[in-house]
Amino acid sequence: MDKMLGMVGEDSASWSLGIGVAAGAYPHYPGATQSEAVIAPFPFPEYHSDRVDLDRNGLAANLFQTDRLELDFSMNGAFPVSANDNTLRADMADLELMLEFGPELQITLATWDNATLRFDVPVRGAFEVTTSQLPEYIGWNTDPRLHFEHKIGDWQWEIDFGALWASQKYQSVFYSVTDADVTATRPLFEAEAGMLAWRLSATVERRIGDWIMLGYLRQMDLSGSENRDSALLAQDSYLAGGVAAIWMFTSN
Repeated sequence: MDKMLGMVGEDSASWSLGIGVAAGAYPHYPGATQSEAVIAPFPFPEYHSDRVDLDRNGLAANLFQTDRLELDFSMNGAFPVSANDNTLRADMADLELMLEFGPELQITLATWDNATLRFDVPVRGAFEVTTSQLPEYIGWNTDPRLHFEHKIGDWQWEIDFGALWASQKYQSVFYSVTDADVTATRPLFEAEAGMLAWRLSATVERRIGDWIMLGYLRQMDLSGSENRDSALLAQDSYLAGGVAAIWMFTSN
C-alpha cells in the first residue's frame, strides 16, 4: 500500500549502539596522486524507524514511499586536506571539511528471494565547513547509479555502478588553478561542469552475534572527466577501500 510521511500510523523504532575500529586508504581527492591511510576507533549508532534510518550508509530520512519509489534525505562528505601534505596543491588553499546533503530518489527495478535491484538518483548540495566562518556553499553533485544488494544468512552484499556529475563550482574546488596558483608545472585552468568519474563499489557485511564485520572497495575511473586537462587531476583511476570491526554492546 502506498504511504506518505505523516500519513502512516504509529512509528515503530529500534536502536542499537556500538564501538568499532576501521582501517582504510583513500586519495586526498579524486585524481590526486597521494593517498591517506588511517586506522581509527569510532562510535557506531544504528537507528531504524518508518521515517529515519541511521546506519553504515549514513543518515537518511524517508520523505515519501510507494511500492516502487522512495524519496529519502541523505548525507555524504569528505575529510579536509592540507595543501602542505599534497604535492600537486603545494602553496594553494587547503581543502576544507566537506559536507553534502540533499534528496535521493530510489526506484526499485526488481526484487527476488533476498535480493533487490534499484536505480538510485541522489542530488546533494555541498558545503565547506571550517571553525572560523559559517559553512560556504560550493556547488552540487549527483551520482545516479544501479544498486544491487543480496542477503544470504548473516552475509549482506552490495554493488553500485554509476557516474558522478558535478557543477562548475563544485569541480572548481578540486581542479581550478587561478593566476595566483600558477607555477611552471601547474598552468592556469578553469574547471567546467560535467562528468567527474565513473564509479564501481562493493560492500560486504557479516553479523556474528554482537559483532559486525565490514569490507568496502571503490574503483573510480576519471579518464572521461570533463576536467581531465587540469594539472590537479593527475591520476586516471584509483582504488580505495577499508575494513572495520564493530561491537554492538547495547540495543532496545
